[in-house]
Amino acid sequence: MSGDPKTDWCDQEELAVGWAMHALEPDEEALLRSHLPECESCRRTVRNTEEVTAAIGESVAQFDPPARLKTRLMDAIEHTPQERPAPVVAKVPDRQEVAEPISLDAARRRKASRARVLLAAAAVILVAVVTGVVGQRLGNLSDQVAAQNARTDQLENTLRLAADPATNRAVLRTSSGDAMAVLLSGGASAVVVADKMPPNDASKETYVVWGTSGSGPVALTTFDVSPGSKDIRLTWDKSAYAHHGFAISLEPGRTAPATPSSVVAAGQVATV
Repeated sequence: MSGDPKTDWCDQEELAVGWAMHALEPDEEALLRSHLPECESCRRTVRNTEEVTAAIGESVAQFDPPARLKTRLMDAIEHTPQERPAPVVAKVPDRQEVAEPISLDAARRRKASRARVLLAAAAVILVAVVTGVVGQRLGNLSDQVAAQNARTDQLENTLRLAADPATNRAVLRTSSGDAMAVLLSGGASAVVVADKMPPNDASKETYVVWGTSGSGPVALTTFDVSPGSKDIRLTWDKSAYAHHGFAISLEPGRTAPATPSSVVAAGQVATV
């Protein structure tokens, strides 16, 4: 047994790594168990290895391995040659206790076996890391694809509405005459093309669409403008489609009031 607690390196550190990863043979575990109390270097190696493996395990999401991986693993285990039992001390009458000699080939096989075990453990950690990273990237990509699909659907809806001859089109302008948005009003749907409308704080305010064709303004629907919004689909019905004058106000709270408090743009349906 080697390993000086006064030095920074010990030739048993390889076993210390295997101990932390639970990858030692029984005789190796017994050897290291008696060695650890006297070797600070190996104890430090055990602690560092446990911290690294714990950090890796906590940093990636857990994923079930594919069935084919389990099949290959079980097949490899079934066809891996088994190690010979560890040599034992034999009692010889009237002679000093002697240990059964270990051949050079057997020693080499044990060393190779230990190396394979440690490599296999490292491979398991690598697979977990790679799978977690790839899974996270695939999840992000899936979110991006879903967002892009939703955006494509919204654009197609806007184009269909704009191309429909029955759609009413109203350019909504500020009090100074600047165009702020365009309202496309169909029989069953409507869209606000909000090129110049500032985003609102959806936690404490909302935009309200008002119909202004009657004797007084009527709240038709509410909507939010988020950063980068270009066109927003509205909740709409036939009663809203009947209006030819519209206004938009920005209201505190998340519901439409009885009357608009701050109109930001207004306009009429264009006539041919």
